[in-house]
Amino acid sequence: MTGPGIVKARQTPIIEEREPLLVRAVDARWRRLFEVADLVTEGAARDEVAGRVWYGSTSVILPVEASDGPRFAAVATRDLHVRLRAVRAARREACLRAPGRLGRLVCEIRVRIDPRGVRIDVDVQAPLIERRAVPRPAR
Repeated sequence: MTGPGIVKARQTPIIEEREPLLVRAVDARWRRLFEVADLVTEGAARDEVAGRVWYGSTSVILPVEASDGPRFAAVATRDLHVRLRAVRAARREACLRAPGRLGRLVCEIRVRIDPRGVRIDVDVQAPLIERRAVPRPAR
């Protein structure tokens, strides 16, 4: 008894759809998109009543074909794992630019179509954890 023949392996599609419409994002392909993404970040620390707070914004531009933009944006809006990747990228960028360690991060995420692909904007806010300069007693 012979089984099916050898089949040439093919690349996994980044999005799979079927009826009724179910969407599943393939994590490995999204990871690759984030690896080649264009990141633009800005931010600054502000003095507030409770201490200094870091406010920043990171735009992650995922390079996709213009025809695929609406589908990819729709998936990025709804898929928790894609959104988490964007938040992690924004946190890394904020940690690199902030003048101190960051505390608990609060984020706001927006996804939209961009001429260069899909743009995910992540606005972050986090208190700065700063040590106070306290002289040690002499021994």
